[in-house]
Amino acid sequence: MTEVNDEAIFRSIVMESPIPIALLVGRELIITVANEPQLAVWGKGDKVIGLPLARAIPEMEGQPFLGILDDVFTTGIPFASNNTPATMVVDGITKTVCFDFSFKPIRNHQGVVYGIIATGIEITQQVADRQALQHSEERYRQLSADLDQQVQERTQQLEDSVQDLKRSNVNLQQFAYIASHDLQEPLRKVQQFGDLLKTQFGSELGEGITYIERMQSAANRMSTLIRDLLSFSRISTQRDTSRMVSLTEIVRSAEKNLDWVIDETNAVVHVSDLPMVEGDPSQLEQLFQNLLSNALKFHKPGVTPQVHILYEWVASSSVPKAVKSDRKGIAYHRIDVIDDGIGFEEKYLDRIFTVFQRLHSKSEFDGTGIGLAICDKVVANHGGAIIARSQPGQGSIFSVFLPIY
Repeated sequence: MTEVNDEAIFRSIVMESPIPIALLVGRELIITVANEPQLAVWGKGDKVIGLPLARAIPEMEGQPFLGILDDVFTTGIPFASNNTPATMVVDGITKTVCFDFSFKPIRNHQGVVYGIIATGIEITQQVADRQALQHSEERYRQLSADLDQQVQERTQQLEDSVQDLKRSNVNLQQFAYIASHDLQEPLRKVQQFGDLLKTQFGSELGEGITYIERMQSAANRMSTLIRDLLSFSRISTQRDTSRMVSLTEIVRSAEKNLDWVIDETNAVVHVSDLPMVEGDPSQLEQLFQNLLSNALKFHKPGVTPQVHILYEWVASSSVPKAVKSDRKGIAYHRIDVIDDGIGFEEKYLDRIFTVFQRLHSKSEFDGTGIGLAICDKVVANHGGAIIARSQPGQGSIFSVFLPIY
């Protein structure tokens, strides 16, 4: 009964979404739900509904996607990738397109994977634009030695390209707002109608109240996922003016936002003296709020969480090889967030900063698998890098490196 309600909610959300989404069920990946944007991507019409994915989209044979989907179904570990090329036959025409996509397993109430939610956004044009811009920049560098009219014309073209990119960012932000509103509205209705049913007919529903509450819980999880995706989108596209800010104040503000979690777990957060840095205050606050939240969430049962935030100045020559910074500084601020929680195996280090990657099921720990991806994006926006070290049962250390120029 609950799975039927959950699927009905999911189907309603999917069909109203502007983003291509499909529900693939069973080991054969039966296409159970696919919205119009997804059907347009496949270019086969709605006749694919009810067919195994391999039979409905035969051009997937020989490409990595079916193997990846089988791995996700088998392991229960989500998978996401960006700028991924794919060969598609759309309306009888073969073409190569690029996608940002994710495959997220869904489980029944026994925790067994029974299907996969597939989402994907075509970015073929954006990739082409980026390649064109990169090519333009390379040509500009070749011409930079000649301070003549050709350089001036090229500079103007580059400025026009920058303006086009800014307009594209504005359009993306508007799209993110509209998508968030359109996706949240049906969820709000599910939650409101559930409240009405419990209030007006609670005495008559008996055990049916449990199903309503589970339905509302599922809607709430989807609402949280949408909010986290919107936060990730905003961090990817918005750049506030950087200024000198106190990391101590940033961390204290993030800590205040998590007061209820700290009180609930009786956690103790130790913060050493932190430096002034140049950066975006709101993004830096999100960075440390997510790192603190992560440290508190994955604490050992029955153990009072202890979190230490330490700082040191690091010369460029002493930075670990694992740190790959976008813009190399003369030195780095290193901030370590250290917890004594459950930890994780380091073989997952290449996945934890990717969108939708979860090392634990939602029945064990709440979350959408976006928090650490936001951390990675914020640090990259500031020209730095973030790395992690951990062992199961021995806690984790997340190290943030911010360059000093």
